[in-house]
Amino acid sequence: MRSGRYSFAFTTYDPPSDVLYARLSDEREASRVQTEEGDVWTYDADGRPTGVIVVEPAARLARDGAVYITLPAGERERLQGVEAALRGG
Repeated sequence: MRSGRYSFAFTTYDPPSDVLYARLSDEREASRVQTEEGDVWTYDADGRPTGVIVVEPAARLARDGAVYITLPAGERERLQGVEAALRGG
């Protein structure tokens, strides 16, 4: 799965809560920042992004036909490969 310049190597989807966890690395999370969509970016102790928690991706995909997230620098990008991640693939 990817969005903008970020490629998420590890993804986990929790269907009952409709939450997608997408990790960039195995680095330990030190802080979190919420986006305007309600998603949450996680960062390591040096301020580097470690992943994003996408809230209601299945609902957003059904409603909008795509899932867009706000990246750390502020640009809004489509989350590519989200369909496969929701299927667990």
